Parts: sequence; structure tokens; C-alpha cells
Amino acid sequence: MNHMPHSTHARPRLLSARVTGTLLLGAALLAGGCSKQDAPAAQAKKVEDLAVPVVLRSAKTESVQRNVEVVGTLFGDEDTTISNKVPGKVIAIFHDVGDRVKPGEPLAQLLRQDYQLAVNQKQRALQEMLIKLETDKVPAADFDVSNLPAVRKARLEMANAAAKYARGKSLHDQQPPLLSDQDFADLATARDVAKSAYDVELQTERTLVGEARTRDADVAVAQQALDDTQVRTPRPASVYDAQQTPDLYMKKDHTYLVAGRMASVGELKNTITAMFRLVDDDVVKLKANVPERYVPEIHEIGQEADVFIEAYGNKAFEGKVARINPQVDPQNRTFQVEVEVPNSKHLLPPGAFARALVKTHVDERVIFVPQEAVVSFAGVNKVFTVKDGKAVEIGVDLGDRRGEWVEITAGLTGTELVAVKGTSKLATGVPVSVEQPAGPTTRAVADAAGTQ
Repeated sequence: MNHMPHSTHARPRLLSARVTGTLLLGAALLAGGCSKQDAPAAQAKKVEDLAVPVVLRSAKTESVQRNVEVVGTLFGDEDTTISNKVPGKVIAIFHDVGDRVKPGEPLAQLLRQDYQLAVNQKQRALQEMLIKLETDKVPAADFDVSNLPAVRKARLEMANAAAKYARGKSLHDQQPPLLSDQDFADLATARDVAKSAYDVELQTERTLVGEARTRDADVAVAQQALDDTQVRTPRPASVYDAQQTPDLYMKKDHTYLVAGRMASVGELKNTITAMFRLVDDDVVKLKANVPERYVPEIHEIGQEADVFIEAYGNKAFEGKVARINPQVDPQNRTFQVEVEVPNSKHLLPPGAFARALVKTHVDERVIFVPQEAVVSFAGVNKVFTVKDGKAVEIGVDLGDRRGEWVEITAGLTGTELVAVKGTSKLATGVPVSVEQPAGPTTRAVADAAGTQ
């Protein structure tokens, strides 16, 4: 009696469990069938999710001017100290540091009075000598003293004595003689004395001419000392012959820069005392020491160079190699070069630190890649290209940099497309997803990615 109710409730529960199991089994079978059909698509989606997105850019080739970089100091074409030639008291200063002066322009004035008195004294002595010579001009080097009055007088007296001797001789030679021996002897003596007086007068006048020219030189020396009381800038054009040395003649607009003043008004200067320092900066020279390994590169006068100073940033000043020291200094294994730079606008200050790029030769085909394409680690440099949708690592050697581009000296041919984005996640064989840029390289990018 008690088992019937219990048995009746157990059957429905058992049936319900069987139905539920059957439904679960069917659902499992149905789910299993769907998974097998969608497996390739799911796997492709998984690979796509793992691909590293990259951007490709083309390498490029350009011709490159090769240079040797040197550093040094700028100097004026000439740097000279101006001194006084004569002693004296400084009574005026006409220019100071920073002024620009032309050749021959006065810089300072010394007291003139003593030198003017010396000139006056020498001139009076010369005038006395000219009075003795009975002329108003200083005799020239080829001056003929025979035309001087004293010489003409002596010549006439000599001629008169000779004529008297000739007439006396004709009288003395007659038979019987019309002139006594004593009178004839007196005429002969008078003739000889007159000739000797002429010779003496001739020599005396020649001596006076020499003394006159000496006195004239004394006047010139005194006048030069007077002129030297005014201290001036150099005047090469007044010293050199323009036909023999035309390059030494300065241009009309040539100037000097006053770089130092060592004199003051009221100061007494002895002979040859430094008063001013002048710099000729119309042309400046960069003197630089170059490592000896560049001897084959910098070997010719006239090689062009671009000169830079910090004050003007990347502004280049064109110059040329003017001198090359043929000897290498054994102490530091360098040789010195001088680069001349025109400086007509006076932008380059002497004494400034400067660097120069001396142009050596041109490489016609140099490969460059964007700087962000290069991956460097532990001294190893590499770039990544893409082939069949996967990254390919290429080891490269680097050269010079040009802004955002870097030179590749080994490893590439110049026709490659290199990754510039996502490179930190790349390795050979890693799947990539290429973002195709617009432009003529789109087809090449598609070919590299394997998506054509």
C-alpha cells in the first residue's frame, strides 16, 4: 500500500531526465557540426587580429656631395700692430676700438713743433748752398756744373790765358825774338795757373752740388719725421708698383677694423711703441687642424668649403682652401689648412670659433631611408621589408644623416619598401597588415603585402 504512490512519482522524473539528455545531445551534435564548418574563417580572423599594422615607404637614391668637416678659429687676412715711428707727445686720438678706417687714414697725432723747427733749419741750410751755387733749384743727378757762373768765369780766364800764351809764343819764336824769355815764361805760367783754377773751380762746384743734394735729403728726412708725427693706417698702394704687384693694390672700399687702442692723449711715446691694433677682415681665414687620414681628401688649393659659425646657425659662407701645410704635426698627427672666406659685409668676426665642410667629391648614387625605418639594438642596425604579407629583417650599415633621412652604405639596393611604423613589434616571419599610402607606390606596397 505504501509503495504505490512512491513508484508513480518516480517514472515521470525518469522520463524527464531522458528527454533532457536527448535534447542536450542534439544540441551538442548541432554545435559540433557548426564549429567544423566555421573553423577556416575563425582561424583567418585570428591571424588578422595578430598581424602588426605597418606603413611602408620607399627608399631613395640621390647624388651626395662628400665633405670633410673641420673646426678652427677665424683670423683676419692681416692682423697688425701700428706703432709710432718718431717719439713725441700724443695730442689727439682720431679713432677708437670698433671704428672702421680706410688705408692712409689718420689714427693719432703727435706734437709737431719740434719736427717743424727741424724742417725749417734744414731748409735754410739748403738755401745757403743753393745761393753758393747761384741757382734756385736743387741740381739733378745729371746736372752739368760747367754751366754754373763760377765755372764759366774760370773757363773764360783759362781761355784768355791760353790765347795770350799763343800770341806770346809767336812773338818769342821770331828772329830776333820780339818777346823776352822771361815774359814768355810768365805767359806760360799764367796759362797753367788759369787751367788749374778752372779745374779747381769745376771740382768745387761739383762738391757744392753734392752738398746741396745732401742738404736736400736732410730736408726730406726732416719732412718725413714731421709727417710721421701723424700715425696712419697702412697704405700699400703708395709703396708698391701697380704694374709689378697689382694684387697688392687695395680696392676703393677696403677698410681696416680697429681692434685695439694702446695710446691716450697726453702720453709721451718713445720710438716704435704699439699704439693701435688693426685687423683686415674684408677676407677672413679659417685655420683648422685636420686629421692626417684626410690627406688624400684635402690636397688641392681652391677646393670649395662651406663655413659656419654659431651666431648664424645653419647659414653657410662660401670659401676656398687657400693653403695646405704639407707637413703632418708628429705631436697630434694633424696638418693645418687655411680656408679663405670673403667677408665684404663683415659678418664673420675674427677670433670666432667656426666649422667648415670642405667639399671633396660627389657620390652619384647613395641610398637613403627614413630615419624611423632603422631599428638599432646592441650596435646592430636593421630595417624591415614585407614579402607575402610577412616581415623580412635586413641588416644595414649606416652613413650620414640628412634631416629625416639616413644613408645606407650596405644592405639595400635602393628599390626596397621599408616599414616606418610598428617596427618595434616586427621580426622575420611576423604577419603584417600594410596600410597602403596614396600615390604611385600603392601598387608596390600591395605587391609586397601579398594583397594584389
